[in-house]
Order: sequence, then C-alpha cells, then structure tokens
Amino acid sequence: MEIIPLDRDDDVVLKGVFAAACRSEAVSRVQPVRRGLDEFIKRVRFDFPGERAEGAVALVDGTPVGWSQLFFPERDNLDKSWFHLEVDPQHRRQGVGSALLEWAEERARAGGRAMLLGEVFVPIGDRETHADREFALKRGYTVASIEIVRSLPLPVDAGLLAAQRQRAAEAMGDEYEVTVHVDGVPERLRQGVCDASNRLILDAPTGDVDFEPESMTVEDYQTMLDHHRETGRTMITAVAQHSGTGVVAAYTDLAYPSGDPDIVFQWGTLVLPEHRGHRLGMAVKVANLQELARVAPERRSVQTMNDEQNPWMVQINKDLGFEIIEEALSMKKAF
Repeated sequence: MEIIPLDRDDDVVLKGVFAAACRSEAVSRVQPVRRGLDEFIKRVRFDFPGERAEGAVALVDGTPVGWSQLFFPERDNLDKSWFHLEVDPQHRRQGVGSALLEWAEERARAGGRAMLLGEVFVPIGDRETHADREFALKRGYTVASIEIVRSLPLPVDAGLLAAQRQRAAEAMGDEYEVTVHVDGVPERLRQGVCDASNRLILDAPTGDVDFEPESMTVEDYQTMLDHHRETGRTMITAVAQHSGTGVVAAYTDLAYPSGDPDIVFQWGTLVLPEHRGHRLGMAVKVANLQELARVAPERRSVQTMNDEQNPWMVQINKDLGFEIIEEALSMKKAF
C-alpha cells in the first residue's frame, strides 16, 4: 500500500477515487447518495473562499482503495481542521484507514491546528458498538456530539403543510414576510443571509467543542452559487424578513444534486434569538417544501441532521414527518 498526495488535476486518479468512495458509501450509509462522476470531480477541485483543502489517496497495486480530504479554515476557527475519510469495503481492516488517518493528523499538526474533527455515521442502535466508532476511539478520538439523521418521504401531504403554514402565519402576524428564492436570494437579502449563516455554528448545539462565528461574505455567497450552478446543484432558500427593520430573522436552505434524482438535502436553518417564539422556523421550512414540490416534484426524500440536544428544531422536523434513519457521531482529537 502507498499513500500519495491527491492530484486534483489527475482525471484517472479521481475516477478511481470516485469508484472507491461510491462503494464505501453504499455500505456505510443507511441512505446512500448516488453522485455523478462529473459532480464529484468538480466538488473535489473546488476551494470555498476562506478555506484550504488537501487530499491523500491510498493505492494498492496502483489502484485507489481509499482517500481522505482535510479542510483548513483560514479566516476563523484557525485551531481546527475537518477531515473526511473513506475506504473501499474490500480493503478495510488492512491498515488503509489507519494510514490515511495518520496522514490527516500529520498534516493538521503541520498546519498548526490543535484539533481534528470528523464524523462517523452509524445505524440506530449501534452508537456504542459500531466498528467505525471503535476505530476512532482506539486512535484517541472522543465523541464530541451526536446528530440525528432524519429522512422525510416526499411528497409531503399538502394538507399538513397548509395547516402548519397557517399556524405559523398566525404566530407571525404582520411582523414578518416569508419569501422563497431558487438559486440564491436577491442582492438586498444577501448580507442578512450571510450574517445568519455565519452565526449558525454558534447557535446550533455542538457538544463540547467551541466554535467562532464563520465569515462568509456576500462575494463568497456568489462564489458558492456559481459552484452550485457548475455542479448542477439547485438550491432553494426561504427567508423570513422582519417588516419593521428589514432584518433577515430566519432562513433555511434545501439543495438537490443532479447526480441523484431522488435525494434533497436540508442544509442550514436558523432563527435569530431575538426573533424566536413566532414559529419562523416552521414558516420557512414549510415555504421551502412547498416550493420544492412545485419545482422538483420527482424528488423522493429530504435528508437532514440535527443535534440531539436541539429540541426545538427536532420538534419541527417531527411535526413535518421526518423519520430517524441513522446517527452521526462527531469525533474529535486534540493535539
């Protein structure tokens, strides 16, 4: 076995990495995502502003059998790195994962980071015994927090959505206006959406890891939209704006890829603390789901993740019909 740096310009290697990653996800996730090769390559080659990525590939007889990506924030949370690691099922328990994890730790230390973070997905009931969790624990990692992965079968009953929207409208009164936008919000809302997105990491429960607010700018937001368009990903954003001040009081994003015709991802949802208590979280989620039914009625499910210590968002998801499918263990190692 050989560990080499990932050359993001090498189409042949990336094709092999893609095949190994697909086989890994097929056995590792309860609801695997079918990604296209072109989308995968474009995602690997993309660097979001304010973040640097490195990668490594494990080769056996010249064929990729595993890989790892390492992400370095460069404008905030400078003490941390995040890693993603996958090993072809046929080559597990042969030292591939250990070698890739050692590479990630060495690169994180070399980058001056004091903490490395990653995720382990486990089926319900396997939280304490899953092999991937044991793999991480034996190498010095601890469970920092636990997120519950839920799936919402589509289409959602139109009557349920209408009833929830009416309840939210009664709680909002005339104080808020909800609008929905496909492939990015208009210029007038972008700073507010960036401000809300940047504090999401502060307001969502993160266990025993402390984070700084993120630093996405309006220019970064446009870069993200351009990347989504390039990869064939569609994003739907619902925004609740405070009528008196114009402040973006709440937002939520849905996104669906071109490579998998069935799946939709629920991304960030945030209600500013000073605007809570008006059912804004439900209002923006329902508005997004109704728009999703209009623009992509062929989609079959929405997947979301929430920390188990976030009862407010968990309840919204339950009320909408989301069902638990697996758990995501956030693993950390301090250097």
